[in-house]
Amino acid sequence: MNAQTHRKAQYATTAKVKNFVQLARELGLDVAGFEVTADGAIRVMEARAKPATPVSDFDRYKDQL
Repeated sequence: MNAQTHRKAQYATTAKVKNFVQLARELGLDVAGFEVTADGAIRVMEARAKPATPVSDFDRYKDQL
């Protein structure tokens, strides 16, 4: 056996995710979703950070007609 220590992955529990979402809301963020990675990292995504819906070329240039 080699001398390296192996750390067991710590997965995010439901309680941890709820705490992060609640904290984000208390900080004034409009929570749109969250992501939990395989290494246990939790990312909270804000609704304003979501890309805008694409518009048609007509809507984009109608003011120039």
